[in-house]
Amino acid sequence: MKISKNCFFFLLLLPAMVLFTVFFIVPVGQSLLLSLTDAYGMGTAYRFIGLQNYIEALQDSSFLQTISTTLIFSAIAVIFGNIFSLILAFLLDTKLAGRNFLRSVFFIPNIMSLLIVGYVWSFVYSDAIPDVISRLNLGGVLQGSILGNSETVILALAIAAIWNCAGYYMIIYLAALQGISDDLIEAAQIEGAGAKDILFRIKLPLISPTIVMCLILSISSHLKVFELPFTMTSGGPAGSSMTMVLKIYNTAFGSGQTGLATAESTIFFVLIASITLVLTRIMKSREARI
Repeated sequence: MKISKNCFFFLLLLPAMVLFTVFFIVPVGQSLLLSLTDAYGMGTAYRFIGLQNYIEALQDSSFLQTISTTLIFSAIAVIFGNIFSLILAFLLDTKLAGRNFLRSVFFIPNIMSLLIVGYVWSFVYSDAIPDVISRLNLGGVLQGSILGNSETVILALAIAAIWNCAGYYMIIYLAALQGISDDLIEAAQIEGAGAKDILFRIKLPLISPTIVMCLILSISSHLKVFELPFTMTSGGPAGSSMTMVLKIYNTAFGSGQTGLATAESTIFFVLIASITLVLTRIMKSREARI
Protein backbone atom coordinates (compact mmCIF):
# COMPACT_ATOMS: atom_id res chain seq x y z
CA MET A 1 0.00 0.00 0.00
CA LYS A 2 2.81 2.36 0.94
CA ILE A 3 4.73 1.55 -2.25
CA SER A 4 1.71 2.20 -4.44
CA LYS A 5 1.11 5.52 -2.67
CA ASN A 6 4.73 6.56 -3.27
CA CYS A 7 4.40 5.61 -6.93
CA PHE A 8 1.26 7.71 -7.17
CA PHE A 9 3.02 10.76 -5.75
CA PHE A 10 6.01 10.13 -8.01
CA LEU A 11 3.75 10.05 -11.07
CA LEU A 12 2.21 13.35 -9.97
CA LEU A 13 5.67 14.94 -9.75
CA LEU A 14 7.01 13.32 -12.91
CA PRO A 15 5.69 15.91 -15.45
CA ALA A 16 7.16 18.78 -13.43
CA MET A 17 10.45 16.92 -13.01
CA VAL A 18 10.65 16.24 -16.74
CA LEU A 19 9.94 19.89 -17.61
CA PHE A 20 12.47 21.09 -15.02
CA THR A 21 15.11 18.75 -16.43
CA VAL A 22 14.44 19.62 -20.07
CA PHE A 23 14.13 23.38 -19.68
CA PHE A 24 16.58 24.03 -16.81
CA ILE A 25 19.03 21.23 -16.02
CA VAL A 26 19.89 20.41 -19.64
CA PRO A 27 20.31 24.07 -20.77
CA VAL A 28 22.48 24.85 -17.72
CA GLY A 29 24.67 21.85 -18.47
CA GLN A 30 24.98 22.84 -22.12
CA SER A 31 25.86 26.41 -21.11
CA LEU A 32 28.61 25.22 -18.80
CA LEU A 33 30.07 23.08 -21.57
CA LEU A 34 29.78 25.94 -24.06
CA SER A 35 31.63 28.28 -21.72
CA LEU A 36 34.64 25.97 -21.95
CA THR A 37 34.84 26.31 -25.74
CA ASP A 38 35.76 28.97 -28.30
CA ALA A 39 32.20 29.02 -29.71
CA TYR A 40 31.63 31.97 -32.03
CA GLY A 41 28.29 33.24 -33.28
CA MET A 42 25.75 30.59 -34.23
CA GLY A 43 28.37 28.20 -35.58
CA THR A 44 28.43 24.62 -34.37
CA ALA A 45 32.15 24.07 -34.94
CA TYR A 46 34.17 24.89 -31.83
CA ARG A 47 36.98 23.44 -29.78
CA PHE A 48 37.56 22.92 -26.07
CA ILE A 49 39.74 25.63 -24.47
CA GLY A 50 39.21 24.96 -20.76
CA LEU A 51 38.97 27.95 -18.43
CA GLN A 52 40.40 30.44 -20.92
CA ASN A 53 37.06 32.27 -21.28
CA TYR A 54 36.75 32.68 -17.52
CA ILE A 55 40.31 33.99 -17.27
CA GLU A 56 39.69 36.44 -20.10
CA ALA A 57 36.45 37.65 -18.52
CA LEU A 58 38.02 38.18 -15.10
CA GLN A 59 40.97 40.03 -16.66
CA ASP A 60 38.69 42.27 -18.73
CA SER A 61 38.52 45.65 -16.96
CA SER A 62 35.30 46.59 -18.78
CA PHE A 63 33.59 43.42 -17.51
CA LEU A 64 34.81 44.01 -13.97
CA GLN A 65 33.51 47.57 -14.24
CA THR A 66 30.06 46.25 -15.11
CA ILE A 67 30.08 44.23 -11.87
CA SER A 68 30.61 47.35 -9.75
CA THR A 69 28.11 49.32 -11.83
CA THR A 70 25.48 46.60 -11.42
CA LEU A 71 26.11 46.36 -7.68
CA ILE A 72 25.85 50.13 -7.20
CA PHE A 73 22.66 50.33 -9.24
CA SER A 74 21.17 47.36 -7.37
CA ALA A 75 22.10 48.76 -3.95
CA ILE A 76 20.38 52.08 -4.69
CA ALA A 77 17.30 50.48 -6.23
CA VAL A 78 16.93 47.77 -3.57
CA ILE A 79 17.44 49.94 -0.49
CA PHE A 80 15.46 53.00 -1.52
CA GLY A 81 12.91 50.98 -3.48
CA ASN A 82 12.01 48.83 -0.48
CA ILE A 83 11.96 51.83 1.86
CA PHE A 84 9.64 53.68 -0.53
CA SER A 85 7.42 50.60 -0.89
CA LEU A 86 7.23 50.21 2.88
CA ILE A 87 6.26 53.86 3.31
CA LEU A 88 3.52 53.48 0.72
CA ALA A 89 2.29 50.29 2.38
CA PHE A 90 2.13 51.91 5.84
CA LEU A 91 0.39 54.93 4.35
CA LEU A 92 -2.24 52.87 2.55
CA ASP A 93 -2.74 50.62 5.57
CA THR A 94 -4.36 53.54 7.35
CA LYS A 95 -7.93 54.76 6.91
CA LEU A 96 -6.92 57.09 4.11
CA ALA A 97 -9.61 58.42 1.79
CA GLY A 98 -9.34 56.87 -1.68
CA ARG A 99 -6.75 54.31 -0.58
CA ASN A 100 -8.13 51.63 -2.92
CA PHE A 101 -7.77 54.00 -5.86
CA LEU A 102 -4.23 54.93 -4.77
CA ARG A 103 -3.27 51.27 -4.51
CA SER A 104 -4.25 50.79 -8.14
CA VAL A 105 -2.44 53.95 -9.23
CA PHE A 106 0.80 52.97 -7.51
CA PHE A 107 0.62 49.44 -8.96
CA ILE A 108 0.04 50.52 -12.58
CA PRO A 109 3.75 51.15 -13.40
CA ASN A 110 4.54 47.53 -12.52
CA ILE A 111 2.32 46.15 -15.28
CA MET A 112 4.19 48.19 -17.87
CA SER A 113 6.99 46.60 -19.88
CA LEU A 114 10.43 47.73 -18.78
CA LEU A 115 11.16 48.61 -22.40
CA ILE A 116 8.26 51.06 -22.33
CA VAL A 117 9.37 52.35 -18.94
CA GLY A 118 12.84 52.93 -20.36
CA TYR A 119 11.57 54.93 -23.30
CA VAL A 120 9.21 56.96 -21.08
CA TRP A 121 11.93 57.87 -18.58
CA SER A 122 14.38 58.56 -21.38
CA PHE A 123 11.94 61.19 -22.63
CA VAL A 124 11.53 62.54 -19.08
CA TYR A 125 15.26 62.93 -18.55
CA SER A 126 16.14 64.12 -22.05
CA ASP A 127 13.22 66.44 -22.79
CA ALA A 128 10.72 66.99 -19.99
CA ILE A 129 13.05 67.87 -17.11
CA PRO A 130 15.40 70.13 -19.14
CA ASP A 131 12.34 71.90 -20.60
CA VAL A 132 10.85 72.53 -17.14
CA ILE A 133 14.19 73.78 -15.82
CA SER A 134 14.62 76.16 -18.76
CA ARG A 135 11.09 77.54 -18.35
CA LEU A 136 11.77 78.18 -14.66
CA ASN A 137 15.08 79.87 -15.51
CA LEU A 138 17.02 77.37 -13.41
CA GLY A 139 19.73 76.68 -15.94
CA GLY A 140 22.43 76.44 -13.29
CA VAL A 141 20.65 73.55 -11.54
CA LEU A 142 21.23 71.04 -14.31
CA GLN A 143 24.67 70.90 -15.82
CA GLY A 144 24.46 68.92 -19.05
CA SER A 145 22.33 65.89 -19.76
CA ILE A 146 21.24 63.66 -16.88
CA LEU A 147 21.73 60.48 -18.90
CA GLY A 148 24.92 61.85 -20.48
CA ASN A 149 26.62 62.46 -17.14
CA SER A 150 28.50 59.52 -15.64
CA GLU A 151 27.86 60.91 -12.14
CA THR A 152 24.07 60.97 -12.47
CA VAL A 153 23.21 58.22 -14.95
CA ILE A 154 23.16 55.33 -12.42
CA LEU A 155 20.92 57.29 -10.07
CA ALA A 156 18.64 58.16 -12.98
CA LEU A 157 18.31 54.50 -13.94
CA ALA A 158 17.68 53.53 -10.31
CA ILE A 159 14.86 56.08 -10.00
CA ALA A 160 13.19 54.62 -13.08
CA ALA A 161 13.55 51.11 -11.66
CA ILE A 162 12.10 52.17 -8.29
CA TRP A 163 9.15 53.86 -10.01
CA ASN A 164 8.46 50.67 -11.92
CA CYS A 165 8.60 48.14 -9.07
CA ALA A 166 7.57 50.11 -5.95
CA GLY A 167 3.90 49.27 -6.41
CA TYR A 168 4.60 45.54 -6.63
CA TYR A 169 6.48 45.37 -3.33
CA MET A 170 3.97 47.79 -1.80
CA ILE A 171 1.22 45.21 -2.41
CA ILE A 172 3.29 42.47 -0.74
CA TYR A 173 4.05 44.65 2.28
CA LEU A 174 0.44 45.77 2.49
CA ALA A 175 -0.77 42.16 2.53
CA ALA A 176 1.67 41.40 5.38
CA LEU A 177 0.54 44.43 7.37
CA GLN A 178 -3.12 43.54 6.96
CA GLY A 179 -2.31 40.06 8.28
CA ILE A 180 -1.38 41.56 11.67
CA SER A 181 -4.22 41.07 14.15
CA ASP A 182 -6.05 44.23 15.19
CA ASP A 183 -6.39 42.72 18.67
CA LEU A 184 -2.61 42.76 19.04
CA ILE A 185 -2.46 46.44 18.12
CA GLU A 186 -5.32 47.29 20.46
CA ALA A 187 -3.69 45.38 23.31
CA ALA A 188 -0.45 47.29 22.76
CA GLN A 189 -2.31 50.60 22.77
CA ILE A 190 -4.06 49.68 26.01
CA GLU A 191 -0.65 48.96 27.54
CA GLY A 192 0.40 52.47 26.58
CA ALA A 193 2.38 51.79 23.41
CA GLY A 194 2.67 54.77 21.10
CA ALA A 195 2.71 54.85 17.32
CA LYS A 196 6.51 54.57 17.27
CA ASP A 197 6.48 51.52 19.57
CA ILE A 198 3.80 49.81 17.50
CA LEU A 199 5.78 50.44 14.33
CA PHE A 200 9.22 49.33 15.50
CA ARG A 201 8.30 46.73 18.15
CA ILE A 202 5.25 45.08 16.60
CA LYS A 203 4.66 45.73 12.92
CA LEU A 204 8.21 45.69 11.53
CA PRO A 205 9.28 42.57 13.50
CA LEU A 206 6.13 40.72 12.45
CA ILE A 207 6.62 41.49 8.77
CA SER A 208 10.38 40.85 8.85
CA PRO A 209 10.00 37.56 6.87
CA THR A 210 8.17 39.52 4.19
CA ILE A 211 10.93 42.13 4.17
CA VAL A 212 13.52 39.38 3.68
CA MET A 213 11.54 37.93 0.81
CA CYS A 214 11.12 41.32 -0.89
CA LEU A 215 14.83 42.09 -0.47
CA ILE A 216 15.79 38.81 -2.12
CA LEU A 217 13.26 39.30 -4.94
CA SER A 218 14.35 42.88 -5.58
CA ILE A 219 18.07 42.02 -5.49
CA SER A 220 17.55 39.23 -7.99
CA SER A 221 15.44 41.48 -10.20
CA HIS A 222 17.73 44.53 -10.16
CA LEU A 223 20.93 42.56 -10.63
CA LYS A 224 19.44 41.24 -13.88
CA VAL A 225 18.47 44.68 -15.18
CA PHE A 226 18.79 44.90 -18.94
CA GLU A 227 15.91 46.83 -20.50
CA LEU A 228 16.51 50.17 -18.75
CA PRO A 229 20.18 50.68 -19.70
CA PHE A 230 19.50 49.14 -23.12
CA THR A 231 16.73 51.62 -23.98
CA MET A 232 17.89 54.67 -22.02
CA THR A 233 21.67 54.81 -22.42
CA SER A 234 22.92 51.77 -24.38
CA GLY A 235 25.48 51.46 -21.62
CA GLY A 236 26.82 54.99 -21.95
CA PRO A 237 28.27 57.44 -21.38
CA ALA A 238 31.62 55.70 -21.87
CA GLY A 239 30.30 52.47 -20.38
CA SER A 240 29.35 54.05 -17.04
CA SER A 241 25.85 52.50 -17.13
CA MET A 242 26.85 49.18 -18.70
CA THR A 243 25.30 46.45 -16.54
CA MET A 244 26.41 42.83 -16.52
CA VAL A 245 23.46 41.53 -18.51
CA LEU A 246 23.86 44.25 -21.13
CA LYS A 247 27.59 43.45 -21.32
CA ILE A 248 26.82 39.75 -21.80
CA TYR A 249 24.28 40.64 -24.49
CA ASN A 250 26.80 42.79 -26.36
CA THR A 251 29.47 40.09 -26.07
CA ALA A 252 27.13 37.41 -27.43
CA PHE A 253 25.22 39.31 -30.13
CA GLY A 254 27.43 42.31 -30.77
CA SER A 255 30.83 40.63 -30.86
CA GLY A 256 29.55 37.13 -31.55
CA GLN A 257 31.75 35.61 -28.81
CA THR A 258 29.28 33.01 -27.63
CA GLY A 259 31.71 31.04 -25.49
CA LEU A 260 32.97 34.13 -23.69
CA ALA A 261 29.43 35.43 -23.16
CA THR A 262 28.41 32.09 -21.66
CA ALA A 263 31.38 32.23 -19.27
CA GLU A 264 30.38 35.77 -18.26
CA SER A 265 26.80 34.61 -17.64
CA THR A 266 28.09 31.76 -15.46
CA ILE A 267 30.11 34.24 -13.38
CA PHE A 268 27.00 36.38 -13.17
CA PHE A 269 24.94 33.41 -11.92
CA VAL A 270 27.52 32.60 -9.24
CA LEU A 271 27.49 36.25 -8.13
CA ILE A 272 23.70 36.35 -7.78
CA ALA A 273 23.59 33.00 -5.98
CA SER A 274 26.32 34.08 -3.55
CA ILE A 275 24.67 37.40 -2.72
CA THR A 276 21.29 35.76 -2.25
CA LEU A 277 22.74 33.05 0.00
CA VAL A 278 24.63 35.52 2.18
CA LEU A 279 21.63 37.82 2.47
CA THR A 280 19.32 34.94 3.35
CA ARG A 281 21.60 33.76 6.15
CA ILE A 282 22.05 37.26 7.55
CA MET A 283 18.34 37.96 7.51
CA LYS A 284 17.47 34.58 9.04
CA SER A 285 19.88 35.10 11.92
CA ARG A 286 18.51 38.59 12.47
CA GLU A 287 14.97 37.28 12.29
CA ALA A 288 15.79 34.62 14.89
CA ARG A 289 17.18 37.27 17.26
CA ILE A 290 14.02 39.35 16.81
